[in-house]
Amino acid sequence: MNTRELISDDGRVRRFRVYNDAGERVGTDEETVPTSEVVNTATLRSRLLQALAANAAYQALFTPTNTPTAAQTTAQTRRNAQQNSALIRLMLEQLDTTDGT
Repeated sequence: MNTRELISDDGRVRRFRVYNDAGERVGTDEETVPTSEVVNTATLRSRLLQALAANAAYQALFTPTNTPTAAQTTAQTRRNAQQNSALIRLMLEQLDTTDGT
């Protein structure tokens, strides 16, 4: 199994020396450190995917003989506001935080 030794880390890119089981250097490796904007984008997209399922479940409550309760409607209104905030942040690329989403 190869092992890695950190050479440098500038906060954006980490560089490593790679060694084999015999301790011989076999190369270098590099990995990009995700920025907070990249992480927040992934978080918002994940939340929006979950929102699609929650919205479908809420819409399924509407049948000819059934309607959502006041509590369900209130909860959905809150979710809609969070979803809108997530979409607005993505569209405006304001990815410094995921608060309120």
